[in-house]
Amino acid sequence: MKDKVESLYRRLADQLIPTPLVHSKELSTLCDCELYLKLENQQITGSFKLRGALSKFMALKDQQVDLSQVVAASTGNHAAAVCHAALKFNSKPTIFVPESVSPYKLAKLRETSAQIKIAGKQSGESEQLASIWAAERGLPLIHPYNDPEVIAGQGTIGLELWRQEASLDMVVVPIGGGGLISGIAAYLKEVNPEISIIGVQPENACEMADSIKKGHVVEPSQKSTISDGTAGGLDPETITLKYCQDFVDDFVLVSEDQILKSLQLLNQYAGIEVEPAAALALAGILKENSRFKGKKVAAIVCGGNIQHEDFEKLLSMT
Repeated sequence: MKDKVESLYRRLADQLIPTPLVHSKELSTLCDCELYLKLENQQITGSFKLRGALSKFMALKDQQVDLSQVVAASTGNHAAAVCHAALKFNSKPTIFVPESVSPYKLAKLRETSAQIKIAGKQSGESEQLASIWAAERGLPLIHPYNDPEVIAGQGTIGLELWRQEASLDMVVVPIGGGGLISGIAAYLKEVNPEISIIGVQPENACEMADSIKKGHVVEPSQKSTISDGTAGGLDPETITLKYCQDFVDDFVLVSEDQILKSLQLLNQYAGIEVEPAAALALAGILKENSRFKGKKVAAIVCGGNIQHEDFEKLLSMT
């Protein structure tokens, strides 16, 4: 993974923002560790997803695949990334979104040139429907996580972390489909086998953690979570299960109240408004504080695509 990610990063460098890794004195004191925030909410399109989307588009172009039309499924952030990347490759995207999609993210998508199809009750179902639709028409699918090229793209975050702070002891990562943690973990474990990679999921949507325990992909959770960016189940054939089995050291599950509290703390001490999924890493560190004590820890703040009014409503719930 190391060579692949480093080669890819050289090609993507002029199309991405190398997002800052910021030490937070206040949160470090609160968490009793040296805490750094990797601010992927400052990436173009507002989340880490652009890295994987650009990587996949570039791979398809190298294979001389016709990119005039592409298909993707997303609750919002991956769709925004695909639409942005599509502009660079003169492509027309069709985006499948679940019925549960955030109204704000859906409205933002409707501002693009993409064709929007609302299909499926949750993101896992939308992904399967998009895959079928693309296959029937012979169109390339830009999957949000179940793709080695997308995973390599997310791995560029691991490369940046290594260059920004090579002495990190632990990296804590939100998990939905697992593409983000797969890329980061595969890269960092190769350059530093001693580093610990911890995944965090909501208690109400912990499909990856449950799948690791059972050794196979489990059915989607029927519970609701404010962390919509990490909800919706897994592709039954996802390669990220194997990545997580091989490279992720442990999982922490957090409650809805813990997510809300961490969202408030990120706003209070880091001055950022982010979506609930971006608060998962901090929530996990606070919940299991003793395992991080005295360590140098990076928390991935994965995205910031949330309407101000919705953010304020969430804060009022804490």
